[in-house]
Amino acid sequence: MRRVTIPLVALLMLGAAACGGDSSETPPSDDGGAVITESPGGGGGCTEDTATDLSGDDPFTVVAENIRFSPDCFTASGSAAITIENRDGVDHTFTIEGTQVDAPLPANETFNGESAGLQPGTYGFLCTIHGASMSGTVIVV
Repeated sequence: MRRVTIPLVALLMLGAAACGGDSSETPPSDDGGAVITESPGGGGGCTEDTATDLSGDDPFTVVAENIRFSPDCFTASGSAAITIENRDGVDHTFTIEGTQVDAPLPANETFNGESAGLQPGTYGFLCTIHGASMSGTVIVV
């Protein structure tokens, strides 16, 4: 599949909706730091202790299947590339709102992207087509 560079703007803002539970957002700042959220990707929140550790994988892989991301709570290196397998028969996106990260995920295809260069921190992501029912959190280490 094609390799696509996902450029990021200096400001990062969290995806608006998170599955289950309340979420809180910190507005983006000019320092390019991460935006922190709580409780995305399922009840109980996503912390380094509960996240699937993908930080040693380059590229790391996320699967879109049954209208959800798996894992939906994970750690990853900010310098790692990403592979997203869409195993559903419908289109999805992998989007971090407020940034230029908006990868199209055509039905039954795989997206291979270069490092997004995210700074360490916690970021929410979602499918803009399916919204809150298809969201999660990545903790960049």
